[in-house]
Amino acid sequence: MADIPNLPLFDEVAASLREKRRYQKELSEQEVAQIMESVVRSLLAGQAKIKAVVPKPTVHIEHEVGTVSGNVRVEAPIKATITVDCALENDVVPQHLKLIGSTIKEDAPLPAKLALKALNLKQRVSEKLADPNQALGAALARQLQSRGVRLTDTGLHFHERMLIIDLKGEPMSTSR
Repeated sequence: MADIPNLPLFDEVAASLREKRRYQKELSEQEVAQIMESVVRSLLAGQAKIKAVVPKPTVHIEHEVGTVSGNVRVEAPIKATITVDCALENDVVPQHLKLIGSTIKEDAPLPAKLALKALNLKQRVSEKLADPNQALGAALARQLQSRGVRLTDTGLHFHERMLIIDLKGEPMSTSR
């Protein structure tokens, strides 16, 4: 599987959290797509047996609703394509997004469908999508940890055609 992309945005976030312990920014659809790609790659990173290609997803934000459409092409140990479409909106809880709809489709020959069922990928993806803040926060935390920063809070909300992120964190202790 391809490595998790090293995005300049993550370096920018890490520097801000080290210096100010906070990072706020309005993200464009393209920047959100890069982060979502990183989320999917990080979910797969723990699956040593799965080899997959993760094209950058399509993200559209309008009227404070975000839609994400993408797929994962599994190449080994089976051949399959998993397509995910989801819609997110602002939750009543401030700085939280909520899932308002998702569709997950698995396209594979019968033997591969049985393997997918055994891997329970569809269920695992559904569980991750159920809490978008947690999924995005975990992916960001992994990226920031490798840069010496611990993420302590993830705030996300849509404003018009942008995703506003409000992150809090601190430098990791060097005494570990």
